[in-house]
Amino acid sequence: MRVAVLTNGPGELWGWARPVIMELRRRGHSVSLWLLPCQYASGYERTAASSLGVDKLEGPNGPVRTWFALGQEKTDCVLQLGGDLAFGQRMAKRSDAPLICYAYAWKKGMEHAKVFTAYSSMAAAINSVLGQPFALTVGDLVKDSLALERETLKWEDVGSEKASARLLLFPGSRPSIRRMTLGWLIEFVRNLKGLAPDIRVGTLFPPFVPESEFFAWREAGLCPLKTGAGTAMRVADYALTQPGTNTLELMHCGLPALVVAPLDFLKVAPTGGLFGYLFGFPGLGPALKEWKIRRNLERYSGFVAWPNRIAGRMVMDEALGDVKPKGVAIRVTSALRDRERLARIRAELLNLSGESGAVTRLCDAVDQGAGVAEL
Repeated sequence: MRVAVLTNGPGELWGWARPVIMELRRRGHSVSLWLLPCQYASGYERTAASSLGVDKLEGPNGPVRTWFALGQEKTDCVLQLGGDLAFGQRMAKRSDAPLICYAYAWKKGMEHAKVFTAYSSMAAAINSVLGQPFALTVGDLVKDSLALERETLKWEDVGSEKASARLLLFPGSRPSIRRMTLGWLIEFVRNLKGLAPDIRVGTLFPPFVPESEFFAWREAGLCPLKTGAGTAMRVADYALTQPGTNTLELMHCGLPALVVAPLDFLKVAPTGGLFGYLFGFPGLGPALKEWKIRRNLERYSGFVAWPNRIAGRMVMDEALGDVKPKGVAIRVTSALRDRERLARIRAELLNLSGESGAVTRLCDAVDQGAGVAEL
């Protein structure tokens, strides 16, 4: 059977598409992988995708070229793992094939697809928009992705094994964010060492970032690591990260963390739609963007870390808005000293994690939807 897998950003490619593609290939299916346009792309998606052994790799290209190419493709099933569902609908209509979608939240076009998600709370949120039970729960693909990692990491390769605590830093998947993060983390670590000199830090980079980028991070003493996320998380005591898929990886590994979204980072994060266009105007654009961000933060009453959104309460620590390195260093040091609280958070995170097997259940749905297996 021919399966077209459509995906977009780095988290979707590595955390969702990677384990699914491996399972589809194990079942003997021909897999074409399409990298859709993505405002959050790291720029290294094609390099990472080329290691997955697919039969055909397309993209990333611009929206017009992608739209035209999808209209020329023939497949037996379209599996969309991220991105605008209009792309998946175009290919499915052209091929007269089923469209299967996996997502964490509602998006436009889901009424034209068979929808799967990770947790019952996500399914309930999607179904509340669609007005009927469209979304079915299969589990989190990210958890199965972490199970693929077989590497080992000795913390003494990062710093002294006699460290009082081992802190994992996340620089972000996009180059613009990493450039902003470097200076911020240098100041954070300087303040951290003033409070607790024996804490050791390691900075976990996405697997597709070239090592040529590591020089500045090594020079700053931030100990860049290029290893599997689960490999690094399982030997750490705490993490400092940004919102995104990595908060789910932390949950599945039971690693407590502080999730930060400083205003300075938000100002360089990409924005789609009309606002993205307006924010691009010289002079007025950046000022308008900062005003919009501050207004949104004042009104925001939810959570940014996925474990908290799943639980509906604060499990993983968060800090948003005017967040400064010195204040974060104080919070991290305080968190690391409270061992009993860290143990409780670990237990809560692992309890939220749920069962493995999402990849198998989703690929079963692909087989069923394309008539390969009985419903």
